[in-house]
Amino acid sequence: MTNLIACNRDEIAAVLAPWVDRPFRLAQIAEWILSRHARSFDEMTDLPLELRNSLDQRFSIQEPRVVDVHSSGDGCRKYLLELDDRATVECVAMPGRGKLSLCLSSQTGCALGCTFCVTGALGAGRNLSAEEIVGQYRMMLRHSEVGPERVNLVFMGMGEPLLNTAHLERALRVFYERVSPRRITISTAGLVPGIRWFAGLDQPPKLALSLNAPDQERRAAIMPVARRYPLDQLMAELRALPLARGRRITFEYVLIRGFNDQAADALAVASLLRGIPAKVNLIPLNPDATHIPAFQPPDPEVVDIFGQTLRSAHFAVTVRNSRGQDVAGACGQLRARVVG
Repeated sequence: MTNLIACNRDEIAAVLAPWVDRPFRLAQIAEWILSRHARSFDEMTDLPLELRNSLDQRFSIQEPRVVDVHSSGDGCRKYLLELDDRATVECVAMPGRGKLSLCLSSQTGCALGCTFCVTGALGAGRNLSAEEIVGQYRMMLRHSEVGPERVNLVFMGMGEPLLNTAHLERALRVFYERVSPRRITISTAGLVPGIRWFAGLDQPPKLALSLNAPDQERRAAIMPVARRYPLDQLMAELRALPLARGRRITFEYVLIRGFNDQAADALAVASLLRGIPAKVNLIPLNPDATHIPAFQPPDPEVVDIFGQTLRSAHFAVTVRNSRGQDVAGACGQLRARVVG
């Protein structure tokens, strides 16, 4: 049975055409699915009952099942979702100033094994389908009071998005019905084939690169993917990336105490990124005593010095205000569990 939540407007019309012969009915159904996030045909009360019953026998509008919700003291909500095969995945809604950022997952785990990341420490999972990706967005948006015009989507949850490009591209087509590409960010650990795929998109979203070290030796020590795609090759790909006017690449830099957090490291980052339209997002490590006990964040004054050093080198710098830490919902803390 075809699940319609990963279809955009044109795809809905094409799939339903054999059973819905009036264009205005097709438009009504697309509006219910894409804008009103209906979860059943019964909700579509402006359709004839006979048509609703006919569609219900042939198609589904199914999202992952919400198993658990953890609400943080800072307003974030972390959701544990169960999928059809009983695999689980987490995603996070982060409200603020009348807007909503949704942190979406692309896999049920992560095979890249970055040593500072809980998801990576827990190991590989499987790719999420387009329906499972879109389902996260629909569910979290429905639980909020913010419309899609004020939503930012960030693929910074569980998994490496550029290992799942086929399903990611389908999901993007659905998101673009209501969310501008400028409000969608794909974060990658640095997969060169995936970056080439990104470069070929007709409507690319924004790109964020998880950098985390200014040299190949240290980057490879904490990010095994750097051994396959060395830093010089990765930077060459990013320099060649066609960017729309005004677009920049975000370089995410997880600050780890005593490893990559000194002013000299900031100067090395500035040298590495020179000439690239870039901004740097500093992320003090979110610790986890169980899964990544060897790593701790720097003291706040160390973070400040690092940021000021980069600003003095004329880079735009933000410091991530890690939200949801009290429910293990911050950057690098997501995990999943078996549902009993």
